Amino acid sequence: MAWSCGLRPRWALDRHRAREWRGAVAYDGDRGPIEVVRQVQKRWAQEHPEQLLKWTFPTKRRECLRISLRAIEKMEGLTTTSFRAAFGELAHGCPPSVLRTMVYLYLNYLQPHHKRIQAQGRHLLMIKVYESKSEASCWHIPLKEVRELHRKAAEAMVGGVSLNDVQLVETYAVENSFALHTETFACPAGNDRGNMYGKCTWVGGMALHLITEDDHSPVPDKSQEFAMVPDEDLAELAERQAKLREKRARKKASQKLKKAEMAAAQAAEDQLAKEQEDAEAHARRREGLLQPHESLSRFFEDAAPRRREGLLQPHESLSRMFKSGAV
Repeated sequence: MAWSCGLRPRWALDRHRAREWRGAVAYDGDRGPIEVVRQVQKRWAQEHPEQLLKWTFPTKRRECLRISLRAIEKMEGLTTTSFRAAFGELAHGCPPSVLRTMVYLYLNYLQPHHKRIQAQGRHLLMIKVYESKSEASCWHIPLKEVRELHRKAAEAMVGGVSLNDVQLVETYAVENSFALHTETFACPAGNDRGNMYGKCTWVGGMALHLITEDDHSPVPDKSQEFAMVPDEDLAELAERQAKLREKRARKKASQKLKKAEMAAAQAAEDQLAKEQEDAEAHARRREGLLQPHESLSRFFEDAAPRRREGLLQPHESLSRMFKSGAV
């Protein structure tokens, strides 16, 4: 699946998206472009581990992956012309700078880390290619933020997140596809010297399908099923999947609430049982205390009168004096 704006030649939309992905050109005999790419990606990580990017999942532009033209050229020196042509057949219609960046990302980041990327949920992979700087920046935008960016975007704005991006992120097969939004920037000769990035010259997007290792399965995977959906039905598919996600979210919230209620009830029962256990333990401790001997108890009871009797008594004359003074 692909879309683009009219700033440069559009990504071809005159063929069905499934046909676009399977390709129409044969390479190395009867092998199609998918098989050519599959054979390279099988060996790539083992033969060129130094090329692989370390795992990271940037969701902010300031944390983005930066890919230099020099790194892309080094990667191209390790691949064959037939491989690059085959990949270009699968992702046809985009500018050469975008295609080269996509090939680099696919071999060194998307394919090696696809399971980790899948675990992050639905995201839009934003790729900005700065041709005048000979580098590209890439980062992921979560689905919630994609919707928010589209809601705030002006209709006349060049670039940015579009409705096509929103529908693409809402419907692509997370298991083996990647939703891409790509923009290119260039500085015209003699102009915009104050802008190091230049002006936006091309905007496009597509669902980049991961080529799986199993090429003999008669059952189409989810990415192939997604590719078979006609473009005019994409909005309806997005709406259906949005309703399905809302239903799943409500079910999940209900289950979470039920679990929380059960946990609270269990906690109350545990607290009551603990209080009862503490009370019984306290009673047992009181019963287990040593009781004083009966004679000792009588001794303490008789001690108070004896203490009072043992006090010094005032002299009789002093007592009479106090009595006379009171009168």
